[in-house]
Order: sequence, then C-alpha cells, then structure tokens
Amino acid sequence: MIKKVLLLWLFTLVLVSCKKNDSAEVIPEGRELSNIILRDYFITSIAFDKKGNAWLGTLEQGLIKYDGKTAKIFDSSNSVITGAAIRDIEVDKADNVWIGSDDLLKYDGTKFSRYEAKQFGFPKNAVRSIAIDANENIWFSCSSYRSGGLVKYDGSTFKTFNVANSKLPGNMVESIVVDKSNYVWVAMNDGVADVSLARIGPDNTISVVGSKELGFTPYYFSNIVVNKDNELLASISYGLSSTIAPGRPQIFKFNGSKAQIVNLPDDNTLIYSTHCIFSDKNGNLWASFSGVDKECGIFNGKDWTFPKLGTSGIFVFAENPNGEIWLGTGEGLYILK
Repeated sequence: MIKKVLLLWLFTLVLVSCKKNDSAEVIPEGRELSNIILRDYFITSIAFDKKGNAWLGTLEQGLIKYDGKTAKIFDSSNSVITGAAIRDIEVDKADNVWIGSDDLLKYDGTKFSRYEAKQFGFPKNAVRSIAIDANENIWFSCSSYRSGGLVKYDGSTFKTFNVANSKLPGNMVESIVVDKSNYVWVAMNDGVADVSLARIGPDNTISVVGSKELGFTPYYFSNIVVNKDNELLASISYGLSSTIAPGRPQIFKFNGSKAQIVNLPDDNTLIYSTHCIFSDKNGNLWASFSGVDKECGIFNGKDWTFPKLGTSGIFVFAENPNGEIWLGTGEGLYILK
C-alpha cells in the first residue's frame, strides 16, 4: 500500500510541476544546461561505469544504457527486466551493474542474473536501495511496509538483517549509503514518525540512531547521502502527510554524535517539499523540491541558490567522472555541464 501511495505521489508531483517556468533560466555559474535527452523517459536512478557509460533506471520503461550519443533500452522484450520501477542502480569495481527493482538484478555486460527472494532465502522481492562497500559487498533493501529487512551479499552468500535476528530497529529499509570509513548507514521507515537510522560496521556490529540521538523525530525518510567531510545528510519526506505546513525540517546533517537541521530560506513561511538530495565531489548539497517556486536548490555550506532550470521535477541527481551533474526528471534527462 505504501509503495502504491508513493508512486501515485511521484506522478502527482510531475503533473503539478510540468508547466515550464516562463522566466529566464538562471543556471549555476560556469555551467551550461543541455537540452532534454531521452525525452519522455521517467528517470528514477543513475549510475556510471568505468567506460563512462551511464545506466539509467526508469519508473516503468526499463533500463537504459547511454554512452553520451546513443541509448540502448533493456526491457521485457529483450531481457529479464520487467515493467516494474527501477529504484536504484550501483556499479561495482568489475563494472557489474546492480539493479534494484522487483528483484535484485545484475548485468555483467553480457547477461542478466535475477536474484529472487524465494530462491535465495531473503525476505522480500522489492529492492528500493543498493550500496556497495569497500570490500565489494552488495547491500540492498528487501522490504515493504513494516516487513522485510536488509541483505548483505558477499558474492557467495546472502545474510539478512532484520528486527528478529539483529539490532536493526526496523524492517522497512528506505535508503542505504556507505561512508568513507566503510560503515554502512541505513534509513528505515516503519511508519510515519516511526523512523530510525542504523550504522553497521565492517564486523556487522549495529549502532542505532533514533529521535533521542538526533534531538527530534523525522517524519519519514526520503534518502540519505554522505558528503566529502564524511557527514551523513538525510532528506525528510512529507508525501504521506495530510497537513501542508511551513517550518517542518526538510534536511538534516549528522556527524556521528549530533544532528543539525539544514535550514532553507524563509522556511517558516514557505512550504518546501523536499524530494531527494545529493552531495557532489566539492561538498555542495543539491536538493529537489516541489510545492514552491523552487525546483532545485544548491547549498555551499553557507548560502542557498535556486537555479531555474525549467525541468518537470527532479527525481535523482548524479555526478559523472567529469564533474557534470545529471538530473533525472519525469520527462527525461538533463545535464549540467
């Protein structure tokens, strides 16, 4: 039920924000915005391999390999990819492409492998987040509302972490990221205002970060990222809330001991609705919004800027090896060069 609500919310965001901003586009200094690429594809995830190819997940339109000039589509007509949404993509050191969808999938450049929950013994089929640690362990969510858990795949065996068999405080894993010390951070949504963070060490020890450690209770996690200073940043979603109100925390930073709200300009009067965040190699924080006349914000640690890009809502950010920022939207792909 929660998944259906979230997908409906995504479609709603696209519909309410599809009108182009008529004012002149103001883009970050020194950058140039590309024309729309892969028009009419709803881009939900982006990753890059060593050859410079981009791998793009879509809402219901398959997997796209894009080399900067041409695109190859993998879907049910030519692969094991189904019509399910692709929620996340990661590429390992061997250039295997790991895909989070209705199952965990791997593409080795020649063939696809599908890892089904029933066959391999993990709790659920739905994979919404993937992360790869320094030892090439694949961490992925296998969960839905209040059920499932986190799975670690070391290349030969799958190990499941959940409330029943570990110190993990929740089962519904929303987002996973690996920090620069090779700790795995997990954001869990077991219900509205029933959220928590967990940090898993290289020896699989788990420490929990909840409302007490953060100093407030987040409403519902959207995604988590790590910045260049090895601080955790989290975005908070209010997509399930029936209340529309200003002043609610949208983004916070956690340095391992204390949390700090990242304030947005005039957030006590403006109603921001943060969808996703991203931290680039220079430490700039990127955030996408709906509900206000601000589709995208960039925070340099002191000041926010809000470029008017004219997109139809940004659902994923990524940075390629050349420092270009890729923007996945409900209508296609844009690149800030």
